[in-house]
Amino acid sequence: MRLSKKSPVGFIGAGKVGTSLAIALHKAGYNVIGSNSKSISSANNLSSAIPNCKTYSNIKDIASNCEVLFITTPDDSIESTANSFEPNSSNNLIHCSGAKTIDVFNVAIAKNIPVGSFHPMQAFSSIENGIKSIPGTTFGIEGVGEIRDYLSQAALQLKGVPVFIQSKHKALYHLSGVMLGNLLASLAAISANLWDQMDIDMDTALEALTPMIIQVAINLQSSGVPKGIAGPYVRGDVGTIKSHLEALVEYSPSLLPLYCELALAGLPYAQMNGLGKVNHLNIKKLLECYKAHPEVTG
Repeated sequence: MRLSKKSPVGFIGAGKVGTSLAIALHKAGYNVIGSNSKSISSANNLSSAIPNCKTYSNIKDIASNCEVLFITTPDDSIESTANSFEPNSSNNLIHCSGAKTIDVFNVAIAKNIPVGSFHPMQAFSSIENGIKSIPGTTFGIEGVGEIRDYLSQAALQLKGVPVFIQSKHKALYHLSGVMLGNLLASLAAISANLWDQMDIDMDTALEALTPMIIQVAINLQSSGVPKGIAGPYVRGDVGTIKSHLEALVEYSPSLLPLYCELALAGLPYAQMNGLGKVNHLNIKKLLECYKAHPEVTG
């Protein structure tokens, strides 16, 4: 039987990603009929948000009633969850991990059960925000044949962008998302914490800095790299950069290696966007000097 929007869909795992995706698929016209979770309350929350969706307390029962099974548990539980029941010939197993490959379904693969992965390259801080953020999101997809086509169409129906990832590149793919997502949030917190030295609280600092994060994202989306990159490194403002380094030495020396590493990694893109050769060399030497000998450069 060919997979379509009418194919019964079930979710095993009802956290922020699973619930957001289930609701979004329902709104896009997919036949989401079941949920299962270790937390019955989470499964009930998912089911109650979708008409005619039922909570199944037993994985075997949801598997017997659904052709498409999204396993949206934590990454380390995907394999054990998939192996905890005997899939039938009509089942299609899909996980939503960005780091794990479809090899976690090795038992199902050996039984010729179709498998795939469908990872939204997005940060899910809550179910409500997750649903809102799905349009425009890129979905990293693994799978072959019919399940690949089904997932590609699902991404498009969600107003997302399907991208096909080879299993050998899955960790690299996920790393890029973590660097820009999780570590960007950490970098925002670290940057905001510098305001404490000015006796200004973090909430006020984040309120000031968040619009800049949004605008940077807009610039990158509209202009790409390197045109979307701006600031003192592109302009070659050696004096400004030196004042930043001196401020770190005085107020937050522990951040100096991080700042220097990030700046050095970004220098080639600044050069691509107009940073002259002389200023490039001067800035590079300055950063390397502060990185290696912060105690004698202030």
